[in-house]
Amino acid sequence: MTSQFLRLSLLLSLIAATAVPGHAASPQPVVRVQGATTFHAEILVPYRAAIEKSSGRLLDVVANKSSWGLLALLEGRADLAMISAPLDAEIAAARLIKPDSPYEALQEFKVRSTRIAFAVHTQNPVTKLSFESVAKLLKGEIANWKDLGGPDVPVLVVAVKEGGGTVVAVRSQMLGDAPLAPNAVRIESAKHVLKVVSQEPGAIGIAQLSLIREARLHEVVTERHVEQPLSFVTSGPPSPGAMAIIEAARLVAADERD
Repeated sequence: MTSQFLRLSLLLSLIAATAVPGHAASPQPVVRVQGATTFHAEILVPYRAAIEKSSGRLLDVVANKSSWGLLALLEGRADLAMISAPLDAEIAAARLIKPDSPYEALQEFKVRSTRIAFAVHTQNPVTKLSFESVAKLLKGEIANWKDLGGPDVPVLVVAVKEGGGTVVAVRSQMLGDAPLAPNAVRIESAKHVLKVVSQEPGAIGIAQLSLIREARLHEVVTERHVEQPLSFVTSGPPSPGAMAIIEAARLVAADERD
C-alpha cells in the first residue's frame, strides 16, 4: 500500500509539475483601441492577426468614429485611438463635442494613408474635372451638372455624418475648412453613401477610392488627390504595449498609394 501510495504521489506530482507552467502563465496583454472605421477597414481588418502576432498583444477593438476614439482615449476607455485625418483637424472636430478635454497631450503615429475619391452615378458623363470644380460642387457653389457639361440635374452631395475622418480630410485639404453644401445628405457609413450615389443620378459621394471601385461607380478624376492619413494616437508617450502595436502595424501595413 505504501509503495502504491508513493507511486501515486509521484505521478500526481509529475502531472502538477507539467500542468502548472501552462496554468500559471500570464494571459496575453490586451490593448484597447477605438476610433475610425476607415482605419479599422484598411488596417485592422486585413492585418489584425499579423499585428497581434508581431506585437505579442491582443486587440480589443471598437470601430466608431475618429472623434469618438479620441474622446475614449482621453477618458481612459482606450489605450489607442484610430484616426483617419490629420490630428489637428480631428481635434477641431472633437472639440465641438467636448471642448475642455486635454487635447494637448495627444501624440500622432501615422501608419499609412489611403486615397479619397468622388463617386458619381454610372449614367453621369462628367468624370473628369479640375480640383477647384469639385470643391465648388462640394460647397454647393455649383448646383447643377449642366454647368459642368453634364445633364440638367441638380447636384446632390452625399457624405458620412460629422465625426468621421473622411469629410474632415476633404474639408481641410480641399475646402479650406469650409462646410459641405447646405443641402448635403449626411449618412452613417461610406458604403451607405455609395448606395445612395448608385440610385441618384445627380449625386456625388465622398468615399475611399477602394470602396468606389468595389461598388463599380464612376470616379471623378482630378489633377490632384486627397490623401487620408491613417494614424494611431496616444495620450502622452505611448505605453510599451501601445508602441508594440504601432510598430507592428507599421511593419505589416506598409504605405500603399494608388
